[in-house]
Amino acid sequence: MKRRSLLSSSLGFAALAAAPAKAADKVTWNWALYGPPRAVTVCMEHLAKVAKEKSGGNFIINLKYNEQLGDAKDMLDGLKVEAFQGAFVAFSYAPAKTPMQGVLDMPFLPIPDLVTSHKVQDAYQAWKPVADELAKWNAWHFMTVLLPQYEFMGTGKPPRNLEDWKGMRVRALGGLGDAMKLLGAIPTSVSAPEVYTALERGMFQAASFPFAYSFTAYKLHEVSKWYTLGMQLGIIHNSLVLSQTAWKALPDEYKKILEEAKAEAYRLQIAAYEEADKKSIPQFEKRKLEVIKVMPDMREKLISTAGRVVWDQWAADAEKKGLPGKEALEMVLSLAKKATN
Repeated sequence: MKRRSLLSSSLGFAALAAAPAKAADKVTWNWALYGPPRAVTVCMEHLAKVAKEKSGGNFIINLKYNEQLGDAKDMLDGLKVEAFQGAFVAFSYAPAKTPMQGVLDMPFLPIPDLVTSHKVQDAYQAWKPVADELAKWNAWHFMTVLLPQYEFMGTGKPPRNLEDWKGMRVRALGGLGDAMKLLGAIPTSVSAPEVYTALERGMFQAASFPFAYSFTAYKLHEVSKWYTLGMQLGIIHNSLVLSQTAWKALPDEYKKILEEAKAEAYRLQIAAYEEADKKSIPQFEKRKLEVIKVMPDMREKLISTAGRVVWDQWAADAEKKGLPGKEALEMVLSLAKKATN
């Protein structure tokens, strides 16, 4: 009821938010975020801070955490009806809405670090078929919300070899879930805010999350016994997505403020992860969680079993839907190669 009323209230002001504004005008935006303030939200917090400071308090961005404005899976719906002006979007929470996004969630892509990640993702999001797909939701990709490589944390029997994954119920989304299925695991899709309760109640035995900050951000270490290190499964990519209507109505001066703040937002986010890891890993040690180290030879087996085969299947499935899946996959691989050379 609360979310419904907030959405209704936002709709009431949609026309006002879309009206053209001059640089001297006061502009207030609301951005819908899922989860609490944490390392991943540093980039958005920086943009909001800079917008206020450089506009002399005339451009305010309110960050609405913990799904105050709508469920994580419904962020694009909110942008489409102009309920808010920006959103922290995890595309895999509602994959049918933007199927071209799926290629960035493939397991074991050759994207070794966060700098490469944002170069690849920003370039891919600018590709016309991808941008056009988002435009159907009155949305466009403003910047990549960087995420470290995923690892698992869980309860019960630790997966010390590949056979131990067989029959294990795991939280793994998108292509990462497809990869785990090939290892014999049973993947399930649960949004991040719901994972703690689901893991605690035994709905699954392990959850994949960006390592390491997110495990402590969602307190999974409090109900877990072990975690993997070196698996580097891939990521479930996210974007900061803005309303096209709101962006067009924004004064050029304010657009420039946000555009020029992006580089520092990326830098701060990477630094926030490094700082968060310094705090997270000691908490794992304090609770005496067992570290399941995935050695290079085991990771090579993971890739050969559940890497390229998942990529090719995604591309083939996309082609059957009339989408340029093969071209999308080759583009991502080409961008990754270019970014790392």
